[in-house]
Amino acid sequence: MTQKWTRSLVAITFLLTVAIADAQTKIKPGFNLFSPEQDVEVGQQSVVEAEQQLPILNDSQVNAYVNQIGQRLAANAGGPAFQYRFRVVNASDINAFALPGGFVYINRGVLDNARNEGEVAGVIAHEISHVALRHGTHQASKAYLAQAGISILGGLLGGKVGQGTAQIINAIGGFGLNALFLKYSRDIETQADVRGSQILTASGYTPVDMVNFFKTLERVDPSKKTNFLSDHPAPPDRIARIEKEAQLLQVAERPTENVAQLQAIQSRLGSFGAARTSQQIAQSSATTSSTGSRRRTTSSEPANVNVPAPSNSLNSYTSRSGVYRISYPSNWQVYESSTVGVTIAPPGGVGNADGSSEVIYGALINHYDPFGNQSYGNISLQEATQDLLSEIQRSSPYLRLASNNAQQLRLSGGTALAATLRGTDPVTGINERVTVVTRQLSDEHLLYLLFITPDREANNYRNVLNAMISSLQINPSQPH
Repeated sequence: MTQKWTRSLVAITFLLTVAIADAQTKIKPGFNLFSPEQDVEVGQQSVVEAEQQLPILNDSQVNAYVNQIGQRLAANAGGPAFQYRFRVVNASDINAFALPGGFVYINRGVLDNARNEGEVAGVIAHEISHVALRHGTHQASKAYLAQAGISILGGLLGGKVGQGTAQIINAIGGFGLNALFLKYSRDIETQADVRGSQILTASGYTPVDMVNFFKTLERVDPSKKTNFLSDHPAPPDRIARIEKEAQLLQVAERPTENVAQLQAIQSRLGSFGAARTSQQIAQSSATTSSTGSRRRTTSSEPANVNVPAPSNSLNSYTSRSGVYRISYPSNWQVYESSTVGVTIAPPGGVGNADGSSEVIYGALINHYDPFGNQSYGNISLQEATQDLLSEIQRSSPYLRLASNNAQQLRLSGGTALAATLRGTDPVTGINERVTVVTRQLSDEHLLYLLFITPDREANNYRNVLNAMISSLQINPSQPH
């Protein structure tokens, strides 16, 4: 009896699944001169161009969060079997876009403003739909057909995969952030909304999540000037169309309320400082392309930064690897970047420039493998420290050593070296002082601390620096 009921339940579930699939709107991809393999080729070449212009946020935790959601959705994308890749752009605008072949980009502004995981999923599902329905190369095909005439249907793209692809793309605007891949008609946007709703449902989310994202846009930007709305033109009944699809799919109207992981990501993003707008990024890109270089430009005026005075009371931080422990002012914040690496800074002490974080006040602690992991043997603390100082000066050539010799310090558990560098940061315009303190580990690697302040205020932070250095304790038995 139990087996009969089980078989009946399975049969009913199967029939319901088939019924729901039959009920959903069928979307037919449009005319396309390109093969799916050529979509990938177009996307790969466009990525190279695009990522020269965009500040990609290369943070493992943020990327893992977005990729986790993206791959869950991509498993139900349908269409060609593209290998989807998801990247985060360090831009404050609430926007996202996709390039042909499975390359999806989501702006940091989406993560900063989303209220739950479902809203993030709604944005990503919409962009996956553009890829799966091949909207980018569909528009490129129409544009080229209008330009070249019907004779191109004689097999220009035939033969070897990729033959003729560059000819077509270059004729209609080139690879990279081509408007044909970024801005679509209202009909195409509606297709992406509908298909996105279906992908959300198949992936365990709900179309309500996409609707709620539009409501978030209305809350954040009541003037409706966000890039997402300008790049994704919407008919007045856009929400109504998504809700209609939800009824066809027979899904609950309860949104996906996963918030804990998103809140952790939002907190982490806050540690990177404010992101630039897409307009600012485009202006910077235009400047660097006109000069033929990507040099950081010098600020004409020093950045105006206000941070609270360091607290006299101290908190203690132990690295996730357990290799060290250090004390710091209780009103400073801790931002982990790895099992060893950490930034500890006062509120407002970390700014953002040229798409990267700039520590103006605070301390960075991390592990360093001297001489690029080459096995020289018997590397002294002095030699390893000199290699680290050379690396710092290679990455920040404006910094100069205040003295040729590092100062030796006797600390609990061993000897440390301290050196001071000074220079004017070309981005912030601030004349800064960087104190480098190194301790050697059992494998001859270094644990180092960089203590950064404006040079004019270094004396005011001397007690904080001394307290952090004297509190540093190392557990050499722990792996790093």
